[in-house]
Amino acid sequence: MIRDKLGENARVVSVRQIGGEGLKRFISSPKLEVIAEVPPPNPISEQSTEETPATEKKVDEVTERATSPNVGNLPSGNEERALPASPPDLSNELPRDALQILSKAGFDELLVSQIKSWPEIGDLTDLSLADVLRQVTQCLSDRFKALPQVPTGSKIALLGSPGAGKTTMLCKMLAHEVFIKKKVPMVLKLENGVPNPDDSLRIFCEVIGVTLYREESKVPEATLQSPLFIDIPGISLSDAAEWSKIKASLASLGVDSRILVVNGAYDSKVLSKCVRIGSNLDSTHLAITHFDELSNASKLWPIIFDSALSPYCISTGQNITGDFSSNVLNQMIAKSFPENLYTQSFSSYQRA
Repeated sequence: MIRDKLGENARVVSVRQIGGEGLKRFISSPKLEVIAEVPPPNPISEQSTEETPATEKKVDEVTERATSPNVGNLPSGNEERALPASPPDLSNELPRDALQILSKAGFDELLVSQIKSWPEIGDLTDLSLADVLRQVTQCLSDRFKALPQVPTGSKIALLGSPGAGKTTMLCKMLAHEVFIKKKVPMVLKLENGVPNPDDSLRIFCEVIGVTLYREESKVPEATLQSPLFIDIPGISLSDAAEWSKIKASLASLGVDSRILVVNGAYDSKVLSKCVRIGSNLDSTHLAITHFDELSNASKLWPIIFDSALSPYCISTGQNITGDFSSNVLNQMIAKSFPENLYTQSFSSYQRA
């Protein structure tokens, strides 16, 4: 199959079986990851060049016209058209400013400016594109691992603004607790003066065998084997009074784990505001939703680093059976670097 798609000279380097994470492993079939290698095409031999002098001459003429200063004034008709310009090879600009290459390729500019201030990044001026990517990846990984890794307690509250995806995240977490961790979680719907309907969540809890409570006095004692998840209504980011009431309610309940849920597709300024509110509410963990809507996740690195919260999970999709991954670092690395940078760095290794 690889030869049919990539040519007769292609060869398979490795094959491994992979499956979805979280709930997806129960509802989808395993897949195969195949890594193939395609050798560069053989150069045109002298014999073939001698046999087609007319073709060679025509190609030279077209190339000359495409690179001439008057290429924009070519007459119309049956004459040769200028060849389209190929994408610039970003790796050629590395000696001038290695990190600027990341910005041009779509890497978050705020993150690039922060990376420049990191002492461990070192001098990237004379490094190849592949070496720059490896050095930046290593620094991101080291800083991520330095973040606090706080285990969740027996009482867990989910905080966030409307549209952050708290209810969907809660359903995924409950399913993870039931099917993966084999625990018996409970849910408390906290209204705090703000309407907090429970129709969809109540139905989901009935399906997976989780008890849903609406009165604090009726909730049994929470334990690590039977944790209590607290669902809070979405509060506007500008409603400081309601957030203060939420903080007081969580304190009265003795909630020891507070997960700030943010929509990864939101603007960076909105995400920063969410983090500030989460800090005022003594948040301990960070969960990111709608991760699949991002074409590039590099803007989330400053949010993760500046929040100083323990990264809890990443969620993709609005479906409750969608992926739920606690391996935040791998997810972030995989979706941070533009694909064309990897292509160029791989090509540089082939040329070497």
